[in-house]
Amino acid sequence: MPAPRRPSPTTSEAVGDQVGASGSLLPAHRFYISSPFQGLEQERELCKQLITRRGHAYGDSYKGSTEPLVQTCQADVGANDHYILILGLRYGTRLAEHGGKSVTELEFEEAVRLGRPVHAFFIRYCVDEKGIDYDPEGQAALAAFRARVTDHATGGVPVECRPHPDGRSGR
Repeated sequence: MPAPRRPSPTTSEAVGDQVGASGSLLPAHRFYISSPFQGLEQERELCKQLITRRGHAYGDSYKGSTEPLVQTCQADVGANDHYILILGLRYGTRLAEHGGKSVTELEFEEAVRLGRPVHAFFIRYCVDEKGIDYDPEGQAALAAFRARVTDHATGGVPVECRPHPDGRSGR
């Protein structure tokens, strides 16, 4: 009997299954993709492509909602199995009503609280000027956030991504 087939997921709503060694269907994983909004659009898109190419699904909170922003983002984190954090050179918008923390850091805290595996990528280059935080307060908040992430990253360390001498990006 041929192995069950599954459609190839192509959007954030797509949920696929993987075929195990015994031929039985294994559920796909759902990955929540988190990053400061500005400056990492290309990296988020590449992450989405990799996830769906591997037969998994992704979620994020970059669509509009009638619910309060932080509440929506935290609920979205909880609806996924894994948490992917992409941090570049920008901390993100600090919210006074949440002690000056960014939405991204609040999402991270929710993932840790829920016990989600944290897959962190530190991007040490920037292809988009919007992705750089020149504000000393923002830089200090980013450095402190990176230290917290390092303590919780799955596998013990975040993946450090730096540019290659020939201009390609990579690990």
